[in-house]
Amino acid sequence: MTANPTPDDLVSEGEAQALDEGVAALLERFKLEPSIIAGSPYADLHANDVGLLVMVRRPEEWNVRRIARSLGAPISTISSALDRLEMRGLVARRRRPGDRRLVHVELTAAGRRLVAKIRASQIEICRAMLARLNGSDREILIRLVAQLARD
Repeated sequence: MTANPTPDDLVSEGEAQALDEGVAALLERFKLEPSIIAGSPYADLHANDVGLLVMVRRPEEWNVRRIARSLGAPISTISSALDRLEMRGLVARRRRPGDRRLVHVELTAAGRRLVAKIRASQIEICRAMLARLNGSDREILIRLVAQLARD
């Protein structure tokens, strides 16, 4: 999108509603909402916990403030999620020698196994979605989703 939108760039109410309905249908059709996936790797997790676990799997230095900023959530929400996940043995909070001010967050072995199951499930859902499209439409969808995801 350009810095100065033209009339063609403006999103109509109908377009916004159509996208909302399409996304809602995708969530329902492919069971993308963690709270409705009985028997899934994350069926018993709080909805906020799934995104946190998947994000923390990335090989970066994570602390409560960075997680909160990345997820756009209050620090208190992240702290509560970490308490739940730590009690389940999925994450660990540790102070590093030499810098004891910051508490670093990392996945435990059990957390890494669960995240691997979650990612495998998500990839299979994406495979099922893409299977409904021909090759060129798949490329277009992937490109557009990537475009929407960029900052």
